[in-house]
Amino acid sequence: MTPVGSSQSTYIPSAFTTLTARSIAVSDKVPADDPNTRFAPVDPTSEAAGGTASPDASGDTELAEAERSKRSQLAKAEAQLLQAEQNEIRELAARDREVRAHEQAHMAVGGQYAGSMSLSYERGPDGRLYAVGGEVSIDTAPVPGDPQATIDKMEQVRRAALAPAEPSSQDRAVAAQAAQLIAQARAEMAASDPLAGNSAGAEESADSASKQASGDATVEDDRAGAGLSVYRGVAADPANAGLLALA
Repeated sequence: MTPVGSSQSTYIPSAFTTLTARSIAVSDKVPADDPNTRFAPVDPTSEAAGGTASPDASGDTELAEAERSKRSQLAKAEAQLLQAEQNEIRELAARDREVRAHEQAHMAVGGQYAGSMSLSYERGPDGRLYAVGGEVSIDTAPVPGDPQATIDKMEQVRRAALAPAEPSSQDRAVAAQAAQLIAQARAEMAASDPLAGNSAGAEESADSASKQASGDATVEDDRAGAGLSVYRGVAADPANAGLLALA
């Protein structure tokens, strides 16, 4: 009987084993560009070359775009606010010039019967004060015992009231009052002068002039509602009677 195992000192592989080992060894040595290669080699840069962006990079792009949009909106809002402020400043500056020219016209023509100019102001976006209203007081009291002096004075008062390019409704009212005082003074002169005719005719002329002056006082001025100050009226104190304010 032959015992189990083998007493041979070397192992001879079978034909199948030898062929398998040889096939594997040959496969390991196949070049990468051989068309018989089962799997193509992986290029580590192929993923980046394919244009695939990582999630973090995509999120950063969206945040940057949102930030640019926000800054653009803020810049546009600031530009609009600046434009509005500049428009307001131009309007206030134009109004300031208009008010000062209006009141200076009253003073220049009113002469000794006109008081100083009083202005009201509004602060603009630039911090400066702009005149938006004003008035000039003027003496409309008749000259006691001197009809001719009253006529001369009221003629000047009337011219001063209508001196601005666009008289206000209150300016027209002062002019109407001056015209009425002129008519009354002429009536007094006619009554005291026998050569001037009967007093009835003089009174009729005075009444006609008074009605015409009242009609002028009803004319509405387009600028009256634009912020120019209105008349303060005749002062309550008797010492200041006849003192009006030209607006």
